[in-house]
Amino acid sequence: MKQNQNYSINELLSNDDFIAWITSNNEKHNHYWVNIKKELKGENKSNFKKAIVIIKKIKSLNLDHSHIKSPEFIQQQYITLLESKTTSNKLQPKVIQWSKILPYAAAVVLLISLSSLFYYYNADKNSFDQHLVEGTDISSEIILQTSDNVFYEITENTNNKWLSNNGVFISVDADKISFVATDDVDLEEVNNYKLIIPKGKKYHLKMLDGTDVELNANTSLKFSNTIFTKNREVELYGEAFFDVSHNQNSPFIVSTSTIQIEVLGTEFNVSNYKENDFVRTTLIDGSVKVSNAIGEEIKLQPGEQATIYNNQNEILVQQSDVQQAVAWMAGRLIFNDEKLESLIPRLNQWYGVNFILIGDEIKKMRFTGTLKKENDLIYFLQMLKYTEGISYEINNEQVRLFVN
Repeated sequence: MKQNQNYSINELLSNDDFIAWITSNNEKHNHYWVNIKKELKGENKSNFKKAIVIIKKIKSLNLDHSHIKSPEFIQQQYITLLESKTTSNKLQPKVIQWSKILPYAAAVVLLISLSSLFYYYNADKNSFDQHLVEGTDISSEIILQTSDNVFYEITENTNNKWLSNNGVFISVDADKISFVATDDVDLEEVNNYKLIIPKGKKYHLKMLDGTDVELNANTSLKFSNTIFTKNREVELYGEAFFDVSHNQNSPFIVSTSTIQIEVLGTEFNVSNYKENDFVRTTLIDGSVKVSNAIGEEIKLQPGEQATIYNNQNEILVQQSDVQQAVAWMAGRLIFNDEKLESLIPRLNQWYGVNFILIGDEIKKMRFTGTLKKENDLIYFLQMLKYTEGISYEINNEQVRLFVN
């Protein structure tokens, strides 16, 4: 290397002499690198300092180099580090600095040139095809629909991590899918997705901006994998809990069949099931602006709930039982002096069946209590039978309830 050349961090971390100088506590090649350091200015000087810090951190890991046998191991170390970034402060943009953490991916930069990692990184740039099981939009499994209108099933055996061709790190398993941006993220490319959650299941999404979304059963959510837009917009059918990453320059907008919810950073629940004949949002923390089809707006405070019934424009606001609104996230279904008829839509989602009430008497029966997800359908039906005298018949996914 010459004193007047430009230095990138990756070039320094690929230089055996530079690495030897740092790892030998400035004993090897000391005179050469000391002179280089004196001449550096601006970005070169900054990169030089960062490279020194990175190598010292790698050295502190005390890795057993005998375990490093394959490029696959190198790549897995990188993926592990990318995943660790998803647990950092969610209010900060989840943009990973290649120059700072790429050397950790190898964890063996002391022995292997980073060029091998670049090769395998680029070789692994591909679509969902090699990572998810191709399916259809009608499935008992969770479905991810891509912008190319291709459907992929997410099953209990799904467990993959990879870098997409637009510089986004994706991790997907049976419980959660996460999108994380790297320094190579393509600011121009926008891929749209749709998650489809069947009855009886729920799923977690971490969006590219750091927003967390918990999706309830029988729910679909349309979203994009970009954070470089004026507005962050999603479209919801069903029910979801949003924990929105704050960005005052890019409002987060949830569109439903009846209302639009705009936030900068907050926690709220939205229920938009067709069977309920209404759309409802419950604010947990922060503030949201709810607007109807004719442009009327209302700002909610924590603990308030806004409801708009189908074919109506009036926004009804009331104090809410927050615990009841979000109990589904903890595997609970809470009801308080409610008619059985009004509970049916939630019971349908909960158990993945269709309840049918026979007779007017049973429709007016009222219930107070809590159902736990671990208690299956038969447990619930037996409870109704022995405590309320309600009999049942099961035919495939249809459950008839009646009073003898």
